[in-house]
Amino acid sequence: MWLVIGLLAFAGIRAILWPPQQHQSEPKADSQTQTHQDEVPEAAAQQVASRYARSYLTWSQDNPKAREDELKRDLPTGADAKAGWNGEGTSLVAQTIPGDVSQTRPHQARVRVDVRVSTTTGTGKNARTLSSWRVLEVPVADSGGRVLVTGQPALVGLEQSTQWQAPPDPETDTAFTASTRAAVTDFLQAWATGTPGQTTAPGATIAPLGAGIKLHSLDGWAAQTGSGSHRTGIATVRWEFAGAELQQTYRITLAQVSANNASRWQVWQVTSQ
Repeated sequence: MWLVIGLLAFAGIRAILWPPQQHQSEPKADSQTQTHQDEVPEAAAQQVASRYARSYLTWSQDNPKAREDELKRDLPTGADAKAGWNGEGTSLVAQTIPGDVSQTRPHQARVRVDVRVSTTTGTGKNARTLSSWRVLEVPVADSGGRVLVTGQPALVGLEQSTQWQAPPDPETDTAFTASTRAAVTDFLQAWATGTPGQTTAPGATIAPLGAGIKLHSLDGWAAQTGSGSHRTGIATVRWEFAGAELQQTYRITLAQVSANNASRWQVWQVTSQ
């Protein structure tokens, strides 16, 4: 017993004279936060890549230096501003649409840009200009808060159409369709002439279509089966626009308006189908 008491006493004295050292663990870095900090800012990447794509696919053999001057804006100092072009031909970019930004490495990314390009072949009476969509992938990097193009862009394939199965059309209320067709036609005529407010329900806000559009015909109107003070239908409309006829489909919501013990249906909302 005295031996046990002696050992306990010795252990207490040892703890006082030589306390155990506290090992502080180093704080672990938040991998998600670090990854986010290493990403190239998406908005800036899209802006730079879109501008560079326009300059990159625009050239004229009559003024080759113009392209180089444009490209230098978004290239690192000392980079080759010819960017792979041999100095021949004519190409003009009409539009660029920036797309996905793929983060590839810390502070580096790849931006997909859709580009509408017009190219001219031949000269004089034999000159032909063709326009087409192209897809360009542009490598970029964040350098001290500035996004730069760091390598050669590359033309890649344009995504093709795929299959899509539309949901079945809802049932049509034949009687309601017939009774409201005139109201829909009146609205479309007023909409084309810039006075939709005359035929819309109180409280509805529908902006005019703008000048140069005329209603040719209401080719189809099918109100869906339903009830209540708001009903929806699908309208197939043919406009006269820019010397042509253009058929479009709308989803139109009607609202029931009552006054003086009488009610009528007027347009409340118009959207694409």
